[in-house]
Amino acid sequence: MAAPTIALRFRDTTPGFDTIVEHRAMLARQGVVGWGWWKKTFEPDQHKAIAKRIAENGEIDLVILDRSTERAFLCRCVAFHPPFEAITAIVPEYYRDHIDITAGVFTLRSIDDISFDRSLGDLVGDQTFLWIGSQADRGLGHLAAPAEAPGRSCVLHLSDLHFGSDYGFRRQGEDLAIGDQRRTLTDCIVSDLDRLGLTQDIAVIIVTGDFMTHGRFDDEHKKAALDEFEALRGRLGLSREQLIPVPGNHDVVRYADGAKINVRDNAVEKQTTYEHETHFRTFVDQLIGRDWKASLNYVRRVRLSQIDLDVCVVNSCTIAATEWTEYGYVGKSGIDAITDLGEQAVERPTFRFLALHHHLLPVANVEALKSKGVTLTLDASDILAAGQQSGVHVALHGHQHKAKIAKYQSLGLNGEPTNEPIYVVANGSAGAKNNRLPAGELNTYCLFRLKADGLDLWIRELRLDARAGAEIFSGSLTALPIAL
Repeated sequence: MAAPTIALRFRDTTPGFDTIVEHRAMLARQGVVGWGWWKKTFEPDQHKAIAKRIAENGEIDLVILDRSTERAFLCRCVAFHPPFEAITAIVPEYYRDHIDITAGVFTLRSIDDISFDRSLGDLVGDQTFLWIGSQADRGLGHLAAPAEAPGRSCVLHLSDLHFGSDYGFRRQGEDLAIGDQRRTLTDCIVSDLDRLGLTQDIAVIIVTGDFMTHGRFDDEHKKAALDEFEALRGRLGLSREQLIPVPGNHDVVRYADGAKINVRDNAVEKQTTYEHETHFRTFVDQLIGRDWKASLNYVRRVRLSQIDLDVCVVNSCTIAATEWTEYGYVGKSGIDAITDLGEQAVERPTFRFLALHHHLLPVANVEALKSKGVTLTLDASDILAAGQQSGVHVALHGHQHKAKIAKYQSLGLNGEPTNEPIYVVANGSAGAKNNRLPAGELNTYCLFRLKADGLDLWIRELRLDARAGAEIFSGSLTALPIAL
């Protein structure tokens, strides 16, 4: 048998259906089976190249693999058709009605078990398609270009800005009514940093999600967010690479607001095309210049004055087959990014931060499970375990508009080593209107100062009028950078 030509990534997305079992059952009945290629909207079209390869060889071998369960199968492919030409009768019934949203259908006459090749799986990464033997584009992988911040030592953490109907601050260029004392978010942040004497010491801004309200990336609200961050970067003297955006559930909307959820249809459509991520991806492209096709899970190094900071961004808005609309889920690609974080060479004393939107630990009693809502990240234990193994010092998140600091550490079992603890810092909302905050909560932001002998942390109120607010927390965290 010839060497495989193509690798296709898959995972079980529809509740109650095992992808391989269903396709093998159809293969046993009819001698062939159609395998839908669920191309992401931002992946390139391969129709002509695939057709040419099959025409030249008659048949080709391809590998289909599931990175989450580390399963792999070798298949003999005899044809490939675009969706409008595909033979629907050979496609398993559970997604037969969705062929029109695939990128095409491969006709297979065998599906045989083979050993999972982790190196091939890593090359495939977040893609659904790979020409075996080609060089994967590492520029769109988990490692982003480093950012330079010489002479600086502080990290500004914002979350839950909610530009749009829930945004509370004055927008750039907005005309206010007489008596309205609101200032812009930039004015309020810079005024407070001035009070601390740290305005010129900010090395990076990390925003842990919910830039928008209900996923409404219309021109007006998107422009308001872009203008605000342009102003903030200008006042702080930062490049675009020194802004690190993280997706929130209001940015990557997995279910239409108030819609009745069909779990099966949603799992098939959203987990395959990824169209629900497009608005946020293109927004990030405009905001910081990161390619809109690049992974939402990645690591960026920031070179500060005397210390390096490695920030691992993970997308906690990945689809899982459930009706719970407020849950977080990271999945295999995010865990891989955390692993990549741990494998980064240490060139100077280095702190490691993990940034996501949803909670890793309980913050408020409304965490209690509800029929259609839960806020904790479903794979939080895997994320925290991977974070400890990769030397994460601090995990940042937002989501519930409530500030909290906790420390997580699991002790080694069966002779395994006990890793250092992770500080889990939940920022409140930096931008939402008062009526969108829990009772008694304030608009807040977090500020870290990275030092050779530890971390200083402030959690501070952001008043709408830029006047001095409350200091919610001020103290040091007992964490030391990774040494050379």
